[in-house]
Amino acid sequence: MGVGALMDAYTSRISVTPSAGERNTRTAGYFLLSWVITWGCALPTALAWMQHSTPSPLAVAGAGLSAFGPLLAALTFAARTGNASRIFKPFRAAPALTLLALAAPFIIHTIATALYAALGGHPSAWIHPPSTPEQLAALVVFPLGEEFGWRGFAYPRLVERHGLVKGSLLLGIGWGLWHLAYSITPQAAGFDALKFALAMVELPLYSLLIAWGFERANRGMAVALAFHAGAHLDHIELLPRAELGLQGLHVLVLAVVAGIAARALAAQDVRRRAPPPASPLLR
Repeated sequence: MGVGALMDAYTSRISVTPSAGERNTRTAGYFLLSWVITWGCALPTALAWMQHSTPSPLAVAGAGLSAFGPLLAALTFAARTGNASRIFKPFRAAPALTLLALAAPFIIHTIATALYAALGGHPSAWIHPPSTPEQLAALVVFPLGEEFGWRGFAYPRLVERHGLVKGSLLLGIGWGLWHLAYSITPQAAGFDALKFALAMVELPLYSLLIAWGFERANRGMAVALAFHAGAHLDHIELLPRAELGLQGLHVLVLAVVAGIAARALAAQDVRRRAPPPASPLLR
């Protein structure tokens, strides 16, 4: 092989191996693009609600498409490096972990509701399943539209740079900000500050729980999809505002469970970053 060919091969390797700064820029750009796509698609419906009017069919279609903002942004950035297929490859279903992930939101909600009842509260319901065609569609659309972007694209980059705990929390913050467009509701006829605040508190905590199962399943996407679907199967955020005490207990229980997950993730980070044991021949 000539000198020119060697230089071309070396340059080619450099061009497909971005620096840490380039990876950070790409990750930030990914979040920005996912927000822009989702907010832009959801805007017509949000404006209609703010004006106390019924969204047009085109606006409703845009709102449905908005769920795919994270996936479309991930495909856009991954295609630039020829790695788009990697977003979908690590599906790996771990049956026990997948079932646990699907049931986890319900288990957390039930514990919070039991505490609320034990303290003298009167929960209006113990489970909050999807009850409208839109909620049933969201059960499928949102996990597919979000998780291949959040966990398939952003998660590996964030945890490589910041570690499992901090990376998961950063992902959760970006995930929460993504819900800004969905905090404009017909019930509030405008921006629902409480709904957005709950998303910004709960989603980083949920991100830690998903990360724990995700890592235990060797980053199998089935676990992330199941957990997200489980949250839509029992959507405690649909609680009436009269039950703010139950919302508070839910956050408390979620924080305790997420704290346990964070400790496990931190211990895994220590093991992952520990230097390999020296070979007996070198002792």
